[in-house]
Amino acid sequence: MVDILEMKNERTLLVGGYTDDEDKFAYSMEELENLAYSCELNVVGRITQKLREINPRTYYGKGKIEEIKQYVIENDIEVVVTNDDLSTSQLKNIQEEINCRVMDRTGLIIDIFARRAKTKEAILQVEIAQLQYLLSRLSLLSGNFNERLGLRGPGETKFELDRRKLENRISILEKELKEMVEDRKIQRQRRIKNEIPVVALVGYTNSGKSTLMNTILECSKIQDEDKKVYVEDMLFATLETTTRQIILEDNKKFLLTDTVGFVSRLPHQLVKAFRSTLEEITEADLILHVIDISNKNFERQLKTTEQVLKEIGVSDIPIIHVYNKIDVNNTLTVGEGVFISAKYKTNIDILINKIREVLFSDYRTVKMLIPYSQGSIYSVLKEHAYIKEEEYTDKGIEIIVELNSILYEKYKHLLK
Repeated sequence: MVDILEMKNERTLLVGGYTDDEDKFAYSMEELENLAYSCELNVVGRITQKLREINPRTYYGKGKIEEIKQYVIENDIEVVVTNDDLSTSQLKNIQEEINCRVMDRTGLIIDIFARRAKTKEAILQVEIAQLQYLLSRLSLLSGNFNERLGLRGPGETKFELDRRKLENRISILEKELKEMVEDRKIQRQRRIKNEIPVVALVGYTNSGKSTLMNTILECSKIQDEDKKVYVEDMLFATLETTTRQIILEDNKKFLLTDTVGFVSRLPHQLVKAFRSTLEEITEADLILHVIDISNKNFERQLKTTEQVLKEIGVSDIPIIHVYNKIDVNNTLTVGEGVFISAKYKTNIDILINKIREVLFSDYRTVKMLIPYSQGSIYSVLKEHAYIKEEEYTDKGIEIIVELNSILYEKYKHLLK
């Protein structure tokens, strides 16, 4: 993987410009600050500007660049993070003007992903995104000598050599990632063959998806502390797509998948790199859209997630809106959905019942008589269905059982 920038606790200035929607801009700047904290930067100030037009050379106006320069000098700023995605030349020109390292929003988010990636697949996906980003910044990062010296020849040769190296590396990584994606497709086909429905957790980053996954795991008949996923109160705490089997008390089974969180203006390099992971959502039988109702911008975050789902091709999949963190804010009642606290397990039983209603609508309750000579059938139903009542009679075992359509068709000859 490309080296992660060493930026821990560096004194940081946030800079942003807007042209129209001031409320949207204020939210975006607040989010940028949270992203900076997630990258362990020490944010000491903000400078903003309402832009009449974009300066093609430095994005911000000449006077604003001078203001940024003075702030950098007076406050010992080590890195400037812009809320705006800058072109290579704009990034270079600003750095030269203020004599300080500058990174834009896309670079910051990619760096956070690089820090969080743990599994081999996530590391591959992030490195591809990093290299694609570097490819677009090549002349700035590796040194375009003809631009510096006004000469032709050797500088261009090195530039093209660096470009080829990056492109070759991306090609190798994409091939390796493709093989991992194929393996995951085989796993998905096995799940379909086994008729186990899949529930996908989606939502804005830090909405509580991983906490909810751990809480639902505690509702499973088979519990294993090692199966719980990592949880921390920060943006993009986890990037890995994790799947766990849930077995409810009535033997109903489903697979629960936790996915990477979304954020507004998620860099296209990351969307492209993580597309194979996100596409797992499109094959789910049910989506739980987790929304942090304690966040004042939860409606904006909800729309962002819905937009990403639309972009990756989610359609005709049932969605349950899960309004989380009512322990922080229990005053709002918006739309249809389930209001829970994943942290304190409030209303989790209601959510589980909603999941049951969607996934297991084909289940029916019937009465059967199982002859003692066919005791193996009783064992199958005991493991894969829900026996509500049973009685041992002279003719065999009389049961009242709740079972799915497949088991019903297989054993309907035993109906009483």
